[in-house]
Amino acid sequence: MPDWFDEPDIIISEMDLHVGGWCDSGHKAPILFRRSGPDSLEEPTRFFKVDISGKNFHGIYCEPCLIIANHVSKLKKQGKL
Repeated sequence: MPDWFDEPDIIISEMDLHVGGWCDSGHKAPILFRRSGPDSLEEPTRFFKVDISGKNFHGIYCEPCLIIANHVSKLKKQGKL
């Protein structure tokens, strides 16, 4: 197996509801979230444990924050931010 396959850069795993619904980005996450857009059904907000190897970075973040972070990352890569 190639050595680049040994360690992932980022590990994301779904968690149960974080303490009191607080996201590590510093806010209380909504109980329900429209995962597929404004016209979709409300579903329970999910939380994910995020670990980035080599950066000593870890935390538990709500799904809305991860979606926003992903969108901002894409904009930066496109040079729009």
